[in-house]
Amino acid sequence: MHTEDWHVAEGMALEVLRANDGVAKLATFLAAGLSESQVAALFRRRFLHRPRSGWYVDPALPWQGKRAVRVGGLLSCVSAGDSFGLPVPVEARRHLHVLMPRNAPRVRHNRDRRHYVVPGEDTEVLRHWSVERGTRKGWRTGLVETLVDLADCVPLDWWIAAVDAALYKPRGGGALMNESDLQRLRELLPPAMRAALDLVDPAAESCIESLLRLGMVRRGIDPVVSQFVPHPAYRADFLVGSRLLVEADGAAFHDPEADRIRDAILSDLGWIVLRFSYVEIVFFLDSVLDRIEAALAALRPSVL
Repeated sequence: MHTEDWHVAEGMALEVLRANDGVAKLATFLAAGLSESQVAALFRRRFLHRPRSGWYVDPALPWQGKRAVRVGGLLSCVSAGDSFGLPVPVEARRHLHVLMPRNAPRVRHNRDRRHYVVPGEDTEVLRHWSVERGTRKGWRTGLVETLVDLADCVPLDWWIAAVDAALYKPRGGGALMNESDLQRLRELLPPAMRAALDLVDPAAESCIESLLRLGMVRRGIDPVVSQFVPHPAYRADFLVGSRLLVEADGAAFHDPEADRIRDAILSDLGWIVLRFSYVEIVFFLDSVLDRIEAALAALRPSVL
C-alpha cells in the first residue's frame, strides 16, 4: 500500500478499536470496510496484536488484558480491579482472573494461543464462569461487575477498601464510580454483602487508611474522625479521641523529613502523633491497634 493508504487503513482500524474498547474480531474490521489482507498487513506492521486466531487488540492493551482475550474471556475480579487502579492484596495477584462464558467449548492456554488446556493445566489462570449480567465488549469486566466478583476473592476489609477507592474523588479529578453505579452495585451484591456498603468511606485516600479505619471500628476504638484538620497547614488521616492523631503512611506520599517537622509543630500544640507504615497496617494490624489503644489509655488521665 502507498503511504496514504496505510494512513487510511490505520485510521479505520483505530476507529474499530475505539468503538470496541481495544478488542475486536476480524469480522468487525471487515464490517468497517477493511479487507482481510489489510488487517493482516496491519498485524505484520505491529499496528495490531493478535492474541488468538480471529481476534485483534490494541498493542497498548495491558498484557493481562491480552492474555484474557487469548484464553477466551474477559479480565475480571482481582486482575480487573488492579487494572482499574483499585487496591488488591499482593497475594491475590498470583493468578490471572478471567471471566469465561459458560458455553466455552475449549479453553486456550494464556501463554500459547495454539494450545488448548485440559482440567488442571494452566494454573496461572483462575477462571470465573459467567453469570449473565448483560453482554460486555472489550477486554475486561465493567467496574461494577468487577467489584461484585471481587467480593468473592478478597477479604472483606480489602473489598471495602476497593469500594472506597472507586468512590474517592481526587483533587481536580472525578471518581471512578458515581451514585448510580453504587446503587447498581448494591442491587447486584448478594444480600449478605449489602450491609458492608455502610462501612464505605469515600474520603479515604489510600487502602491503608481504609484498612486502619476498619480495624479501629472492629476494635471499638472511638470516636474516630477521618481527615481531621488540627492546624490550618496540616490535615491528619484520623483524630482518635480528643488529642491523638493517627497517620497511615504510604511510602509514595510521604517525605520523612517533612513529616518530622510537621509532627514537632503539632506536638508543640499539644497533639500526640502516631504514624504507621503500609507494612505495619497490612501485615501487623493487631499490633498497630494495640499501640493506638495504649496511647489512648495513656492520654485519659491528662484529659480528665
